[in-house]
Amino acid sequence: MRFGLPALLALALAGCASNPKAQYEEMPRTYAHGIGGATFLVGGSFQPFSQPDGNSLILYGPEGAFVIDTGRHAEHLTAIKQGMSGIGMTPVAIINTHWHLDHVSGNPELKAAFPEIKVYATSAIDGALATFLARSAEAYRKAIAENNVPVGAREDIEGDLATIARGAELRPDVIVDESRDMVIAGRPLSLRVVHRAVTERDLWIYDAAEKRAIVGDLVTVPVPFLDTACPEGWLRALDAVAASGAEYVVPGHGPIMDMAEFGAWKSAFTDFVACARGSGALEACSAGWLKGAVRWIGPDTSRAGAMAAYYGDLIRSGKLDAYCQA
Repeated sequence: MRFGLPALLALALAGCASNPKAQYEEMPRTYAHGIGGATFLVGGSFQPFSQPDGNSLILYGPEGAFVIDTGRHAEHLTAIKQGMSGIGMTPVAIINTHWHLDHVSGNPELKAAFPEIKVYATSAIDGALATFLARSAEAYRKAIAENNVPVGAREDIEGDLATIARGAELRPDVIVDESRDMVIAGRPLSLRVVHRAVTERDLWIYDAAEKRAIVGDLVTVPVPFLDTACPEGWLRALDAVAASGAEYVVPGHGPIMDMAEFGAWKSAFTDFVACARGSGALEACSAGWLKGAVRWIGPDTSRAGAMAAYYGDLIRSGKLDAYCQA
């Protein structure tokens, strides 16, 4: 998923306060390019009045190609398909870092297009289908029935409802609920599982040959997406990434970071959580995030500010505390 209706409404208001056309021109829906190490990046996007696509990575190995995260929208999925089949390699696997719909919605179509593909992920999708995703679908259907859908959001909402209805097809073929080293398509990778961070269980990948950490939504811009998160578990996961030996970090949303940039993002996130857990004005927390993450947000801060305020309130109100419970 990504956002429930309260967050979608906040984003719609933020979009109205800015210039949607300018944002669209600055944030192309899909970009794709090689990043070295036999790896191809299909960049996510986050348009005004729309749900996002997460970044996707296509890795090539001696035994085929595989993709890490599969996005949400048709344009993003088309770029993945082209990257996986365009050089004549057999697509063999999908790795999902977590179950949010902007990272798994392409799974069913890719499996239909490439029947030999196996999905590697944690089993956290099972709980999500029974709880968060079920509640989100109910809220979306109610909003449609009451004609209470944010402007421009109906297509995304209907797409998410269709994906949730195919929930069984999102489940992994190979469950990875604890960290382990694996060889996928002939490429050695370390699959690291963290508990109670962005979701109940998140998977990030350390590619030792490239000294690259592929971290899913443990790093996101323009804000940390805390919808289903335990902030304290997330902070511990970031410590593990920092200690991994990586020289570069590939976020779930946003540009590739070197370790200095990752450290700056981590520091801004740490400060944001501490502020929201405190007793001062929440406006100061949002302002602190905008200042700490300014290099990734750019000059148009209205949407990021609205989102930071929303997530700061989720932390302050205790609504995320249940995600920290074992």
